[in-house]
Amino acid sequence: MTLDSHGKLAVVEVIIYVPIGLFCVYNNIRHGFRRDVGWIYLTIFSIIKIAGSVMTIQIENGTNTSMATTATILNTVALSPLLNASLCFLNVGLDKAHSFARHVTKALKLVHILIIAGLILSITGGISRTKTAQDSLDAGARELQLASIVFTVVWVLVAIACLMYIKNLHYVQSAAKRLVLSVAMALPFLLVRIVYSALNAINLDTSSSHGHTMKFNPVLGSWRLYLVLGLATEFAVVALYTVTGIVNSFAKSRDNVSGYQGIEAAL
Repeated sequence: MTLDSHGKLAVVEVIIYVPIGLFCVYNNIRHGFRRDVGWIYLTIFSIIKIAGSVMTIQIENGTNTSMATTATILNTVALSPLLNASLCFLNVGLDKAHSFARHVTKALKLVHILIIAGLILSITGGISRTKTAQDSLDAGARELQLASIVFTVVWVLVAIACLMYIKNLHYVQSAAKRLVLSVAMALPFLLVRIVYSALNAINLDTSSSHGHTMKFNPVLGSWRLYLVLGLATEFAVVALYTVTGIVNSFAKSRDNVSGYQGIEAAL
């Protein structure tokens, strides 16, 4: 089996995201299988990345060259669970008794709807780009470009929410403060990843615009750009969240032990 640089990166992704997926499952078990906790979204993200990488390897082997578009769609769709996870981590641990917390929680629910809209546009746009009719190709390009705009708006709203949370950290439970700070550190990487996806959408050929570069395509374009703008940024975000979740798990265990010892001492 001979793999080019994209194929080798796909193998690396499988090696990376299998253990990360297991860590996400661990965090799900520790913190609860609830969507509002965010770990389920990271688990979904890991599954998407593994599936996309396997498709890329199959493309490299020549077993199914038609999977290139599907693998590209998965790379765009992967932004959705990352953004959803970021929103959820901001919302965890709020003291809902305060009006600030109630207002922010309601606002973030609306942002989730925007993410769903971006996800739908990514899927429908990618499917349209698989067709041969020029009208479908043009519509697919517009939908993918609109999805990039939606994800950019979501990033701006998440950044604003994150700043508000940092300003009001005294309303956030201690363990959740680590998650808020991890989102703040992840935001620059998320922005680069969104820009990379937008550059791919902008450079799609249409009936009115031909000859665009393919180098921003995550499957068929420049592997160097994908490594720096795609793989590295996604890994940085997932690593920040996963490590924070594990640290919180250990802190929770220590608190439980301390509480149990305190009860024993009182008895």
